Amino acid sequence: MRTRLFALGALAVLLSLAGCTEKKVEAATTTLPPVKVVQLPAASAGGACALWDYALIKKEIGVAFTAAASDHVDDTSTCVVQMTSSQWPYLVLSVVKSTKADADLFTGELMPAKATKMKGLGKAGYRLVTKASGSHGPVVEISWLSKAGQLQTLRYTFAKSAKTADVKALQGKLLNLAKALETSEG
Repeated sequence: MRTRLFALGALAVLLSLAGCTEKKVEAATTTLPPVKVVQLPAASAGGACALWDYALIKKEIGVAFTAAASDHVDDTSTCVVQMTSSQWPYLVLSVVKSTKADADLFTGELMPAKATKMKGLGKAGYRLVTKASGSHGPVVEISWLSKAGQLQTLRYTFAKSAKTADVKALQGKLLNLAKALETSEG
């Protein structure tokens, strides 16, 4: 009997603690401050991303990227920038810290067969344009042997819907970005 009375008493206490009373409790209203989205600099991703920023990229090629990621394997560092709103386009910068290759080896062995030699960029350079494939559009790649002995590559991948005129126009702009990223000796 004692156990039943104790259980009933405990139940009554729990019900009163749970708010089963006739008192009205006014809901507290809290006003939260507006959400502010902050874009971190591309360099904050580390790796090759430290070599550029969104403003430089936009100035040189006219595209405003909003997200960056990097990776580092052995002596090669990469940075990928793209828009948070879509998968395409995206731009990759790849840097091999140092190489013993000279201009002849670069153009003779490292340059793809369908690439075009470029002058005025590092010790040697090439441009390669490939057609749309799979789910992405054409790709423009500029690669060069820098004056500091680094292998550097910019690779811009278009959306599937890219127009031929846009691909042609980007080639000169990508060259300007490459020149801005060129590392010199010293």
